[in-house]
Amino acid sequence: MSCELSAQGRAFSTVLTAFIGSIINGITSGYLVAFITAWISWFATLRILIGAIWSLRQAFSSEYTPISTAPPAYESVALEERGAGAGPAVPEQTPSATAQIGSNWSMMDKRLNRKITVLGWMGWVYTAVYSPVVQILWLAANWTSASGALKIVRGLGISVTALGLTIDTKKRYAETLRGSTYLGRVACVAFKLTNAGSAFGMGAMCAALLIKGALDLNLKWFFFVIYCVFMVIWAAGSFAFIPVQDGGVKGAGIILDVLMGAFAGVILAAPAFFVMRNAEQPTLSMDGFGFSTPESGQASLNDYLSCESVAVWRKIAAVLP
Repeated sequence: MSCELSAQGRAFSTVLTAFIGSIINGITSGYLVAFITAWISWFATLRILIGAIWSLRQAFSSEYTPISTAPPAYESVALEERGAGAGPAVPEQTPSATAQIGSNWSMMDKRLNRKITVLGWMGWVYTAVYSPVVQILWLAANWTSASGALKIVRGLGISVTALGLTIDTKKRYAETLRGSTYLGRVACVAFKLTNAGSAFGMGAMCAALLIKGALDLNLKWFFFVIYCVFMVIWAAGSFAFIPVQDGGVKGAGIILDVLMGAFAGVILAAPAFFVMRNAEQPTLSMDGFGFSTPESGQASLNDYLSCESVAVWRKIAAVLP
């Protein structure tokens, strides 16, 4: 039995990459972010790279304004100045939580969620630690063997996960590590650098996969131009609509957040599923689009995982999203 993985088997983890990444966005950042990500992801590379640069700048910034639930100090001062019998002071306008971190999206002024939760930590580990490692393994195993179409949909799938780092930076999580000790400050900076490095790394992988996939498919030059134009428009529009911020959007309950993440994930995983379904159906293949009949003797995913001669890291790259 051959231990060369079939084209359909290579596409399996790519389908999961977009689907699970969308669910993670829903759980950790709210259903609205999962929904918006489904629209941004198609042209997200430039947004991801710009967000990574912003995160790198924040890694060396000590500015942080935690949200306080206590009444504003000016209220008590105003009452003292006006006397106890006076009516309530007219509240002064203070920057909203979103405005404090550079956002002008009015919808989020009242919906910003900056809670620190176990699910938030798990989402960060998946997005900033686990996912970059798995994507590097996939690239190492499939850079020369995957079809052009599969490279493109893999790049789109990676962008789903990477976008989470450019929407909610989780700076508040880093600040919980700071403390007053030297090790705490190091941990805080390391957290932020991990965010920036992961965002930049996955953004670079998205760009590399999209370019290599397009070259493998021999696409005309005007496709590059059109895609780049839309990428710039998408980046500008997305930053205006949902900027880089320290906080997700308040969800509507874990069930709705998961369901919206799954719904968006189905849409985002559809191209990868299409490639997988057509990878071994020559009657539906399109000339030049990377679909081909598997060579005789190629292994299915189950057979590939059973091959003793295949390195463990290659098996991991074939299965994990």
